[in-house]
Amino acid sequence: MGKMYLSDAAAPVRGVVGGTDRDRAARFRDRYPPAAKRNLYIRNKILLPNRRPPVNPTRTEITDAAATNMEIKAMAQEMGAHVAGVAEFDSRFAFADVECLNHRFAVVFGIAMSYDNMADIGPRSQDEVHRVYHKLDDIGLRLAHQVAAYGYQSAMQPNEGDVPLIALAYLAGLGELGKHGSLISPELGSSFRLGAVTTDMPLRADRPKDYGIDEVCVKCGVCTRFCPGDAIKPDKKVINGVERWHVDTPACEPYFHRLYGCKICLMVCPLNSRGVFGEDYKRAAKVLVRTKDAKGMLRLIEERTDMHYEDFD
Repeated sequence: MGKMYLSDAAAPVRGVVGGTDRDRAARFRDRYPPAAKRNLYIRNKILLPNRRPPVNPTRTEITDAAATNMEIKAMAQEMGAHVAGVAEFDSRFAFADVECLNHRFAVVFGIAMSYDNMADIGPRSQDEVHRVYHKLDDIGLRLAHQVAAYGYQSAMQPNEGDVPLIALAYLAGLGELGKHGSLISPELGSSFRLGAVTTDMPLRADRPKDYGIDEVCVKCGVCTRFCPGDAIKPDKKVINGVERWHVDTPACEPYFHRLYGCKICLMVCPLNSRGVFGEDYKRAAKVLVRTKDAKGMLRLIEERTDMHYEDFD
């Protein structure tokens, strides 16, 4: 079963954005393609400063929390989200250094990334990541405005916001944690990104669901075999009071920075074959058979992109 036991969960400590090696992270950002830099500018300078909208003093009272749940999720999907759910929020699911939000729920949503662009592991993949993050923040900001118009506090939660999005997405029933440390969705596989809006609006929370994904990860070692930094571990570990899959971040970071954010583990995940990217994954599977492991994949990336990832350092 994929159930995670959260009774001993503790608030996580926020990691250093961009990684612990600040010089290498700065060089990584300098290598962003122009479109990625433009999307990052819009997010950081225009959307994020306005992520907590003023609250309408004329409140619309909520008499049916379940109906409002459906209404808000439908609104997120009309704005462009591919999946959406609602999680009950408490202080254990905010970063330890964040001031108390006094919010009761989180509306969590996801947008699929183009599998072909993600699998590129080059500049196109970096453009795709920032395109999707920009879209998530745009949806989150508009959704936060709608919630504020009802007369309730709200805050758009970006990838670098106040809350660990993967934990809240699991609680909202959007998927299960994969061995590669990211959420796996039954509809979108590993090829998607998350956003959220936290609020004190009364809603009815969805619940975590067992999609059979954890059982697959227990038996599967594909992402472990193809990780160039040997950062994906075969066994679960207790982190912040929760037994879960764990990724060795310091081992991941050098390849993350060299390979335009890497994403090899997300691309090779066999659970991509179950959802909307099934046909794309079938084509990629032929490459996995041919390259066999991380070394073979790195050779192929160098052949296709002329990137010479070792030159980055």
